[in-house]
Amino acid sequence: MTGREYLEAIRTNLEAGRNQHRMGQNILGAFGYLRRRSTVIQQINATLEDLGLIAEPPVNSNMPLRRPRIRFSLLRTNEADLAGVADGQAKVDAENLDTTSEDPDVGDSDLPEPRFTVSELKTASTTVEYVTPNATLQEAYTKMVMGKYSQLVVANNNRPRQPDIKGIVSFQSITKALMNGNPTTVRDCIHENVPFAQGDADLKSIVSDLNESDVVLVIGHDNRLQGIVTAWDLAEEFASLVDPFNRIGEIEARLKSLFERRLGKDKVASFLNDCSVSGDDPVDPLDELTMGELERVLEFPNHWNELGLPFDRSVFIAGLSEAREYRNRLMHFRDPLDEVEMSRLTNFCDMVREIQL
Repeated sequence: MTGREYLEAIRTNLEAGRNQHRMGQNILGAFGYLRRRSTVIQQINATLEDLGLIAEPPVNSNMPLRRPRIRFSLLRTNEADLAGVADGQAKVDAENLDTTSEDPDVGDSDLPEPRFTVSELKTASTTVEYVTPNATLQEAYTKMVMGKYSQLVVANNNRPRQPDIKGIVSFQSITKALMNGNPTTVRDCIHENVPFAQGDADLKSIVSDLNESDVVLVIGHDNRLQGIVTAWDLAEEFASLVDPFNRIGEIEARLKSLFERRLGKDKVASFLNDCSVSGDDPVDPLDELTMGELERVLEFPNHWNELGLPFDRSVFIAGLSEAREYRNRLMHFRDPLDEVEMSRLTNFCDMVREIQL
C-alpha cells in the first residue's frame, strides 16, 4: 500500500460516514518515512490537498507521532454541500466517535516497512549555498569561510535541476587547481564527478559514495537540488542518539541494581512469571529485563513500598514510561529528541541518580 492509497482508503471511509483517526507515525510510515522532515511533510500535505482531506492537528514538523491521534475530515468546497450534510454528519460523528484510542489503525498491517531514507537527514532538505561558474575564487573562498562550508555547489541558483549542476568547488579542488596552474574563477576549479542520490533512496545507498566523495547531492522528485549530505552530517545525525541512549541505559542499569538489592532476583522473576501470558518464555535474569518489565514491577504497590523511594509513584512511573517511549523512537531511528524532551529525560535520569543503591 502506497501513501496515496493509504489516504484514499481514509477518504473512502469518511465518505461512508466512518470517523478516521490515525497515529502520526503510521501516516509517515505509509509514505515510507520515519521522521517529520520538511520534504516529507510537503509530500503528505500535497496528497491530502489533492484528495480533498483535512488533518487535525495538521501534518507538520510538530505533529504528534502517537497521541493524540490525527483526525481526518473531508474538505467541503461548496456551501450547499455543507448545509446538506451538516445534520447528518453530526449524527454520524456522534455515533462513530472513536472513544477506544487503543484500537489499531485500520489498514496499518498493509503498510510497507518504513526505511531510513536520505531525505530524513536534516541537511538533505535544506537550502544549499551555491556559487556560479564565473564567480571569482575570492567570492567562493569568502562564502565558504563565512558559512563554514567545506564546499559549494556550482550552479546558477540554489535550486537547479540536476543537468544544470556543474559540480562542486571545495578547498581541495581549489588547492589542486593551484598546484596545476593559475586559476582565477570557479570554472577553473570545479570537481565534476559528484554523486547524486534521490531523496527517497535508502540511506545505506549513499554510504559507499561518501567513502569515495566528500559529498552527495540530493535530488527531489522534481529533479531539482534538494540538499547536500556529507560524511560529517551522517556522523552528526547518529551522534545525536548517543547522549539520550546513555541516559536511558543508566536509568535501566540503576533500576535493575535497585531491584536486585531491595527486592531480590527471585521475587522479581516470580512476579513477572506470574503476570506473563501462558506460553511466554520464563523471565530472564534481572540484567536482561526490558523497560516495560521494570515498569510493571514498579506498578505493583507492594514492590513500591518495599523499595522505599521518596517519590510519588504515579509521577515516577510516568517518567519511566516516557523514557521507554523515547527509547523505542531512538531504536527505530524515528525523530531524535527535541530540546524539551531531552530536558525531561535528563531530569528523570538525575532523579534516578538520587536513589541510594
